[in-house]
Amino acid sequence: MLLLIAPLFANSQVNQKDSNGLRQGKWQKSHPNGRLAYKGFFRDDKPIGKWIRYYEGGQIKARIEYVGLSDSAVAVLYDQFGRKMAEGSYLKEKREGVWQIFSENRKISEETYVKGRRHGTSRKYYPSGEVLEVTEWANGIQEGTHKILYKNGNPFLQCKYTGGKRNGLCVSYKENGRVELEAYYTNNLRDGEWKYYDNNGGLSYTLEYKNGKLLNPEVRDSVDINLQKQYDKRRAVADPEDFIQDPTEYMIRMQQNR
Repeated sequence: MLLLIAPLFANSQVNQKDSNGLRQGKWQKSHPNGRLAYKGFFRDDKPIGKWIRYYEGGQIKARIEYVGLSDSAVAVLYDQFGRKMAEGSYLKEKREGVWQIFSENRKISEETYVKGRRHGTSRKYYPSGEVLEVTEWANGIQEGTHKILYKNGNPFLQCKYTGGKRNGLCVSYKENGRVELEAYYTNNLRDGEWKYYDNNGGLSYTLEYKNGKLLNPEVRDSVDINLQKQYDKRRAVADPEDFIQDPTEYMIRMQQNR
């Protein structure tokens, strides 16, 4: 009889509130399929200690450890195969400080947060670990210098951003550090002079744009076809969207073609 009463008594101690309506002790919740969704402890309505969250299939989704009775916590997030996806801190349930992002157990990026928004410097990495991209953020909006790097650390592309859009000078470089292209943008549109340089650093030709429209197409049409193919193969600043879609794959492919 006592053996039957013991588990009933233990279950009655879960998900309890005190006389003031504050959550106390062990709490847990299940998914609609009956599997555990999370488990952890409260003290005076604040989560404390170690918490675990689960996917509906039962795999661990997150391990969270709260710092004392503060509003901060350290978390590690996992995919459904148990591989680490992200690691960082929360403050008042929003991301805070440096977060590391992983893919197949490899760190692919690092982001800095303030009150749940990207703020400061973020970095992306090549599969071999070298820095691929450096981006500046302010209150969740891209602001400042955006750099894309070769594996040797030399710049491939440097652009200025304001209000989340390319504005001002963008420069593309050869791997040896020579300038290949100087271009200007206004609110993501090509604007002003785009200057293309040869392998010796000499000016090859200049295209002029206004609000995204090419003003001197005859110059482009008169450019030696072989020289134009060389620039088209790179497609560095001329079509930055090619990079944005998948920066790691783009840079690897581009450097293989050199």
